[in-house]
Amino acid sequence: MEWVPSPRPIKYSTPSPPTTPARQFSPHITPITPSPFDPAELHLAMQELTPLPKSAIASSAPIARLPYELLVEIFIHCLPKHPFIIPSRVQAPLVLTQICREWRTIALSTPTLWSSLHINYHDRSKDIPSTILWLSRSGDRPLSISLSIDFNEQRHQGILDVLSAHSHRWQHVRFDFRHLLCPRKYHLTRAAHRTPQLRTFEFHAQDISNTNITPITKLLNAAPGLREVSWVDDLADTDTMLELPLSRLTRLSLAMDRGTLDYLELLDQCSNLEHIRITRPCVDALPPRPPLLLSKLTSLNISHDLTGILDHLVLPALKHVRIHAEHERQHRSYYGATPATAEAWSPAPFLSLVERSACAVESLCVNAPMGEQDLVECVRSTADSLTRLSVMGVEVSDVFVGLLTYPEQDSLSFGLCTSLEELTLDTRITCASGVLTRMVESRLSIPSGEFREDTRKQLQKLRVLDGHKDMRRLRELGAEKMLNVDVIPRKEVKMRPKMLYRRKVCPSR
Repeated sequence: MEWVPSPRPIKYSTPSPPTTPARQFSPHITPITPSPFDPAELHLAMQELTPLPKSAIASSAPIARLPYELLVEIFIHCLPKHPFIIPSRVQAPLVLTQICREWRTIALSTPTLWSSLHINYHDRSKDIPSTILWLSRSGDRPLSISLSIDFNEQRHQGILDVLSAHSHRWQHVRFDFRHLLCPRKYHLTRAAHRTPQLRTFEFHAQDISNTNITPITKLLNAAPGLREVSWVDDLADTDTMLELPLSRLTRLSLAMDRGTLDYLELLDQCSNLEHIRITRPCVDALPPRPPLLLSKLTSLNISHDLTGILDHLVLPALKHVRIHAEHERQHRSYYGATPATAEAWSPAPFLSLVERSACAVESLCVNAPMGEQDLVECVRSTADSLTRLSVMGVEVSDVFVGLLTYPEQDSLSFGLCTSLEELTLDTRITCASGVLTRMVESRLSIPSGEFREDTRKQLQKLRVLDGHKDMRRLRELGAEKMLNVDVIPRKEVKMRPKMLYRRKVCPSR
């Protein structure tokens, strides 16, 4: 049989590093983009494999001489980096089945390639058969499954039953349910008590009644290995959240729109929590109560308008803190600073938390509407243990930059933040020319002390917003002193132009 050229050219590129199977909570929760391809086309791609030549690659090509096991590893490296694969005919794994017969055979017989799937459910007649076929190729591998359904007050039990049949292999699951305010329209009976491998669960609910959330909470309570939950709900309440297996969780992310949550009552049940991320809604003044001790919590990611709850917490193991403004990208101006119209944030609850907990904060990221002096106080309170500092949206001047500059050699003190190794200034820097350079130089040239041991760390990584007069010299220092200098480009926030719409005239008039 003569070789017939493939309809699309074959491109070779260096494989990207493999992604870890375990999901990490990102600072921002972003919806999964639906597949740009027509479901009917994708259905045909899954069901009907067009006959291909035995080999579309010349036998002299190096890749044609690679052993089977190495090709499998290369194929796995070709998978998209997203934890849930969106089926596409131009991305792995589907594209690997369209090159030649050998590659198709290898791809179809490698279960890892098919162990992740995002389903943007629309059509029962196409989506269900495609899902069944995809999962049949995953063998006995643990599954990462994402399902997005707009119920529109209708039943869609079929796709849930297909996924529930594989619940014993669920490892990372994401459900995005919308428009279910009527009585219960679905169940997860086939998956109940059959989720031994489930580790992380992410739930996005929009216009979902409590009755239709009950199957989710029952499912999670019956999952013995569940450790991470991300819950985004516009109608959440404390009673519903208390139905979750909070005592088993090590990571918890909560984002609400119009809910009424008592965060302290929830945290009181989270005895094993190590990471917490909470945004919205703003908490009113809390009544006096005894401080709540969370002895295992090491990471705190919180919206600046919720920091009032910090007055009621004791976190002795806290190491990583991120305080941000909700919708922070919209709050940033051209120079990266927070507009003066934003309500100022007081760091007093955070400062008292650090003092009360006697914790050693190693990384601090601040992006809140605040003044430079308040930022200085935050840095001072964590200076002894701080190794990574990130400042966004807070305009800094000679005051702050001078604070981070090591004193002269004959000084009696070592200076502030002696353990700092990474510094990010993604904000407007108004210090005079040369001040920023002197600060960086002081942290790159650390002399050995004559009468005492100098424990100061050298700066390893610097990220600075572009536009400062010292930028050229900073790049030179990066080359001379082996400093990793990353220049952050300035992005102007474009205002939407006013659009004029012409009303369409009704054809019947």
